[in-house]
Amino acid sequence: METARESALRLIEECRRNESEALDIGRLGLEEVPEEIGALTELTRLYLNDNRLTRLPASIGRLTRLTTLRAEGNALTELPEEMAALTRLRFLNLSSNALVDLPASLSGLKRLTELDVSDNPLISPPPEIVAGGRSAILAFLAEQGRGSELQWTSKVLLVGQGRAGKTSLLKALRGEPFDRNEDSTHGLEVSRLRLPHPRLPAPGRGITMDLATWDFGGQEIYHATHQFFLTDRSLFLLLWDAQVGWQESKLYYWLDLIKARAPQAPVILVATHLDPRPADLPLSDIQADYPGVIVASMSADSATGQGVAAVRERIAVEAARLPLMGVRWPRTWLEAANAVRARPERYVTPAQMYEFMAAKDVTDPVHQHELALALHSLGDVLVYSDDEELKDLVVLHPQWLTSYISRVLDARQVRENDGVFTSEHRRELWADLDVALHQHFVSMMERFDLSYRTTSRHSSLVVELLPWEPPAYGPVWAEAQRRHRRVIRLKYRLHTIPPGIPTWFIAREHRFTTGLHWRSGALLRDHDGTHMGLVTVDRHAKTAEIAACGPYPHDFFAVLKSGFEQTLRRYPGLDVVRLVPCPGTPGGESCPHEFRYDQLVRRLALSPPRETVECPVHLADLDVRALLLGIGASAPDRVTELAFSLQRRVSELTSSLEGRLTGIETRGDDILDELREARIQQAAIAADQQRGFLASLRQRNSQQSAICPGIVSVQKVPRRRMLGLMPGHVLRLRLYCEAPGAWHRMPGDPYEVRATPDAELMLLSHAQRVLKVLRYAVPLVGPVLGVAAADLGEMLKDDIELTKAVLERLPQEPAPAPAGPDRADLRVTTQLHGDRHADYRALYTLLKDLDPAERWAGLDKVTTPEGDTYWLCKDHSLPYRRGSGVPVPDAFLLPGQQLPGRPAQQGPGRSGTA
Repeated sequence: METARESALRLIEECRRNESEALDIGRLGLEEVPEEIGALTELTRLYLNDNRLTRLPASIGRLTRLTTLRAEGNALTELPEEMAALTRLRFLNLSSNALVDLPASLSGLKRLTELDVSDNPLISPPPEIVAGGRSAILAFLAEQGRGSELQWTSKVLLVGQGRAGKTSLLKALRGEPFDRNEDSTHGLEVSRLRLPHPRLPAPGRGITMDLATWDFGGQEIYHATHQFFLTDRSLFLLLWDAQVGWQESKLYYWLDLIKARAPQAPVILVATHLDPRPADLPLSDIQADYPGVIVASMSADSATGQGVAAVRERIAVEAARLPLMGVRWPRTWLEAANAVRARPERYVTPAQMYEFMAAKDVTDPVHQHELALALHSLGDVLVYSDDEELKDLVVLHPQWLTSYISRVLDARQVRENDGVFTSEHRRELWADLDVALHQHFVSMMERFDLSYRTTSRHSSLVVELLPWEPPAYGPVWAEAQRRHRRVIRLKYRLHTIPPGIPTWFIAREHRFTTGLHWRSGALLRDHDGTHMGLVTVDRHAKTAEIAACGPYPHDFFAVLKSGFEQTLRRYPGLDVVRLVPCPGTPGGESCPHEFRYDQLVRRLALSPPRETVECPVHLADLDVRALLLGIGASAPDRVTELAFSLQRRVSELTSSLEGRLTGIETRGDDILDELREARIQQAAIAADQQRGFLASLRQRNSQQSAICPGIVSVQKVPRRRMLGLMPGHVLRLRLYCEAPGAWHRMPGDPYEVRATPDAELMLLSHAQRVLKVLRYAVPLVGPVLGVAAADLGEMLKDDIELTKAVLERLPQEPAPAPAGPDRADLRVTTQLHGDRHADYRALYTLLKDLDPAERWAGLDKVTTPEGDTYWLCKDHSLPYRRGSGVPVPDAFLLPGQQLPGRPAQQGPGRSGTA
């Protein structure tokens, strides 16, 4: 049997002999790449993923024609400098390795369109830069190549209940006098604490660590605003009052919160107010409950100075150990960052901030932009260059902004108004603020998911001030379940209910609001008016549940689940158990049992799969796929069968409604109701399938990977002889709006590209996958776009038929290559299967050549509140524009059909304006 190295050498030799452009030696268990790989100078695609590699050979630098390199899933600790020679590289995947830093030479790879370094313990570039994506990483490395310097800064966060003495301790640590009348902190105060490094004195002088201290107001109403600033790679001081005790100081609550939001951060417990009762707490029990979190437990009294020096020394020791302490930054970036931090202004324009950077030699606009984003991630400034309402202002001191937000959260008049924050409230609470900034601050609250604008545009609903008592939503929800009897539910068991759950979710999903919401839940309605959703939180049981019901609730449930999971992702250390409630006995009786979601999934992953599971309460065997249906991915075969069954039924009902069948006069209303129900189901199935396709196309982090529209139709037409060109064929491409459930062709002239074998193989293999999902698109989007539904349906049908006709010329895809050494022809197999995103990246390259300005037929790139990114037409992007006050277009309403509270639609020839 071949060793991994022998298999790799054989495949390298086969690749050389066949002059192949692609080589796949991934998943072999390789511990090193043979140097012989350097002889494959014609190679364009190399797959080294999922091995045991700790380094790459220097000979890889000879593969100068490489455009794709995948090396994810290894144990790489460094990259060779020779990679700088791979100047044609477009796609580089280094995720899931052990890289601590990236060489500055990578900045020379100017053609890179996709760089993935996720799931690496990177220190340089720091995580804040890595979060900015490819352009931020390359800009950082380019500047680092010009010269670098160590940065001795980090953050210390002081948290705990109100009146625990956080501000007084901070002043004592700085040597300032004690003030018995110190006001309680409202919101957030940011200041500095400079301490000598305990281990690294420089020649002739010591190194001073510059710590940004974040003093958080302890009142509960502020906790939701704090979550955006509680970050890993920081040191926490958790203060508790020895006079009221550790339980009354809610030590477990704060430790739960820190664990959920910043699971890797060290915590120092500090008891305050020591006299006359000594500090006492069950430290060993607490440390056992939070292993590896609490690095010290200390006491300090700010009034007498007792213990303050010891706390200061321990802060220095722990701060020196923080992962970003002493990280290497580009010298110019570090000087520019410090210049911005030192500015006294509370806010400036982006142009002014860039002038501050330029004065410190950061003059490249791309580098200025990326440095601004890094400062934003570090919490030094607030800049939202991608937000139309916020992009013209940079807040240089976040605590100044949070102080004004805290006024709203503290306001009795807003609370008594059921959380509705009006223009009158703004004028009263922000009287000392420039009126021109009022709207900016409202938009910032919305950006933080603290509020959302109502349709009146003159008021906002502050979700943290919603009443605890729920409204009478029960009858509405019960009626929705009675009508459709299709309900999908998922329960979450959490180790704590942190601030912002579910209020952030309520704000995030406000476009589905029914007006029935409270502090622990909300009743939601999809835009078709038929599907409903419910989110509830039980703080005592520490559970949350989302549910959806309707004719085909899978798609609406998927949207709500994505939004809720997006909220949970703000707490990377939150312990979450997902539970699937038992649907009940065969006789229809309810059942209290709940199955663990992960265990159900594992049953289906077994070989052979275990497709049934017994309920331990009523002892009936249940279908595992049925339990998961709608929660996980839908079964394609079952969905396809349902979709085409519905399509036939819609045709039959439409014919009956038009009187083509006899005896239907008395059943007209019943048929119309059934037809509406069937079309709503069709729309939901289309949305479900199309949403899933786009997610798989772009992966989960779609904001970074949605580099261009991905839905195209293809037509192959003869090319006319003109301008001396020889006769031949061209591929005619049309882009689609990607609104889930309403894909439709964009108007205007198509793109055309010469029909070369390479272009055909790339475009048609991509179009083949698109076509499988395109067939779910029901031609009912006319009312949205001001186009007759029948006309749009014909356009859609034409595109489908034309694409099918072109695909008939495409050779059958070969079977996927086996995992063992007996692999098929790698040149063809890898092109189609080696990288499932290769076609999409190649599509971008092609479209970029055809449309250098990236106008993309008028499509807008929109990121939804759930984190998905789509390319949408103007009408479908409208609902996502914050504060537009415009209801979402109803893509699948029948002529004359309307939702409660919405005006009746005009005929199919109406204007497309909203």
